[in-house]
Amino acid sequence: MTPRSAETPSLWRRILYLWVAYLKGQLLVALLIGLLTWVVSAGIGLEGAAVMGALAGVFEGIPGLGPLVAMVPAVAMALWKGSSVIPVSNWAFTLIVIGAYAAVQQIGNLVIQPRVLSERLQLPPLLVLVAVIAGASVDGVAGAYLAVPLLATLREILRALVLRR
Repeated sequence: MTPRSAETPSLWRRILYLWVAYLKGQLLVALLIGLLTWVVSAGIGLEGAAVMGALAGVFEGIPGLGPLVAMVPAVAMALWKGSSVIPVSNWAFTLIVIGAYAAVQQIGNLVIQPRVLSERLQLPPLLVLVAVIAGASVDGVAGAYLAVPLLATLREILRALVLRR
């Protein structure tokens, strides 16, 4: 077995590890978004806050559309039941719920996801954020999802090439 062929399985193992780490990171992001949605929903008095948080976490796995789909039952509950904490009309509370969900998604997209994925894949958080934005602009939802693990894979391939020289 030559030294080069000995390096190849190691490279494949590292790449596989990165992709598994990415998937675990995405699951952690979904869990954190679900928990944050639950806490915020309970804080503003939305009925069924735990269920709404669970839905937000589950739908976090669908980039772009997931947060909107998760918002639908929360908006319906806000219109139907109103708030148990804030003394406003159901219509006004619905706008508060929409704003709260938008804020949670922005925190998730700009803070939680870059930090979690950068830690898991040993990439700078800003680079993760830029990769997701660039991937989304190039290929929409699929590009946003695949940009970070592809970037980490490219880094490992380049690292292996440099080590061979």
